[in-house]
Amino acid sequence: MILALALSAAVLGAQKAPKPKPAALAAYAPDLKQWRMELSPDLGGWSSDRTVSLRVKLVDPKDPNPPKDEPRRFDYEDEEGSYDSGEGREEDTRTAEQLKQVRLDREAEAARNAWRQRTLKVWLNGATLTWSVQVGHSVNQEITAQNGENRLEILEPDSGLRVVRSWWVSTARTRLRVVSIQAQDEYASGSLQVLEPDGAVAQGGRRTPSGGMLRWSGEYTHETPPPGTYTLKWTGGWRGGKPARVRVEALLDGGTDQERRWTWERLILPGAGPVTLGTFDVEP
Repeated sequence: MILALALSAAVLGAQKAPKPKPAALAAYAPDLKQWRMELSPDLGGWSSDRTVSLRVKLVDPKDPNPPKDEPRRFDYEDEEGSYDSGEGREEDTRTAEQLKQVRLDREAEAARNAWRQRTLKVWLNGATLTWSVQVGHSVNQEITAQNGENRLEILEPDSGLRVVRSWWVSTARTRLRVVSIQAQDEYASGSLQVLEPDGAVAQGGRRTPSGGMLRWSGEYTHETPPPGTYTLKWTGGWRGGKPARVRVEALLDGGTDQERRWTWERLILPGAGPVTLGTFDVEP
């Protein structure tokens, strides 16, 4: 009898014994000297776009649990104060002790990953900014450059990582524009030619040494046209075609107080060879 009672007590004691808790993971101590900062695009040289979409990423090559580097999707449920009607959700049957354990696990996870939270100091053309990042996660930022020289400096204070980039932006408007227009719905075979002051000929799809460009659409543009006299010509077209009128317009400094406009119209005979439409001057 005594032996049976002893066995029963041992069984009950084994049933009531609490399960051992898993050992807490040791906090990771990163070696900041091994970190690196990735920046794309790699700014430098010349650009014609003032808006730059940057991707910045802090990388720890010894990261014991590198996160998946993917954009986080916006979820209205993540917003504080968002309305939740509770419809469509299953009843939470967890006990108070279980909910407490979930909260403690989340806090422990946040504490283990606290080292990932970093603040970057950023200087862009004299303006001071701060960007919040997480090690292992890319952050996308859009910056607006200025005309001329630009300088971007990014510093991670704790590691001393620093990235400096300089580049130039030129968004000068197009000063000179020449277009050919069909007159009275007539089709004139042939094409436009623009003779620049230095003797260079701009024709279909070719850029001149000074930067002038005559596209296949028949539009000639130049952002910084050299001063001097420009000559417009129309090359002879299909010999079996019909005579047709061409109309060509040139616009210099359009939309400004210095705007100047010229217009020429000529009857083009099929196969007549290059025909001079007219000339105009660009002053320094």
